[in-house]
Amino acid sequence: MELSIIIPAFNESEKIKKDIIAANQFIRDNFDSGEVIIVDDGSSDDTFEAANSLKSDVTSKLNIIRLNQNSGKGAAIKEGMIASNGKIVLYADAGLTVPFENALKGIILIRNNHCDIAIGSRKLSKSNILKRQDADRRIISTIFRKLTRLFFKIPNEITDTQCGFKIYNGEVAREIFPQLKIAGFLFEIEFILLALQSGYKIFEFPITWSCDRDSRLSVKKSSKNILTEFYSLYKEFRKK
Repeated sequence: MELSIIIPAFNESEKIKKDIIAANQFIRDNFDSGEVIIVDDGSSDDTFEAANSLKSDVTSKLNIIRLNQNSGKGAAIKEGMIASNGKIVLYADAGLTVPFENALKGIILIRNNHCDIAIGSRKLSKSNILKRQDADRRIISTIFRKLTRLFFKIPNEITDTQCGFKIYNGEVAREIFPQLKIAGFLFEIEFILLALQSGYKIFEFPITWSCDRDSRLSVKKSSKNILTEFYSLYKEFRKK
């Protein structure tokens, strides 16, 4: 299997069909084999049914995993990574915020052994931002980036830890993701820290990105969980 595409979904019944169709077309246009893995993170709408309805319409293998309860984005992607078979694995947020064609840049980096993990970054000068975040999200993002560098020593060359468009050497992803303890938003930080500790190379590439104003991440509702995860990571990695 050349490529696995993992898309976590929570109450994404209005978007998930477009995501699957676009992912399938990307595989058809660029690879001899591939799979699309949808992880329904305990949705209360018909996300699972909408995704399942396309099984006979796509040429790529379509694997739909349904979690019994809403467990968090990190938990959903972890399940998808464990189930993946691709030599290269891409995870992308639902809603097509980044065109799948952008992944070719990162895939080339991994195939040429330039890195083990390729991160799509909205912060690079060559990135094309079609629709920006609202001002409050931009302020919080800036503060968050400074805190992660201060407390976790994230290298300056990693400018966008939270962008939902990342590509991994499949073996590396399936080695590290089962180790993750963070189930929510900060799983990205935990993965990066574990990868760096293991000596894996991380490189960023520019993307075209549009903010999804319908994002399931609510800063107000999620702030307590984010702070709890932040403290948990700090206790774990300050010792290392």
